[in-house]
Amino acid sequence: MAHGSAKPTGRPRILNDLDKPCVNVWGLLARSVYHHGKQFQTVGELKNAVTEEWDKLQSSYLESLTRRMSNQLCQVMQKFGGRTSY
Repeated sequence: MAHGSAKPTGRPRILNDLDKPCVNVWGLLARSVYHHGKQFQTVGELKNAVTEEWDKLQSSYLESLTRRMSNQLCQVMQKFGGRTSY
């Protein structure tokens, strides 16, 4: 790697691995909220739309993300913070 070609992010890589379930949920919410290019005039409208879409999420989806997060944490501890298979 050439000197200066990569800049540190300020976040350990492991945090990027562990926040993937949260990123998945926010991505799903964003796609639902902004479906068909929907735009909002106020923060309140956006908040209501996010809340409405959150309420539509299946509990089984959230439970699977929680289980995966638990598995990730165990793997991180076993590898002492090293790379995981996630």
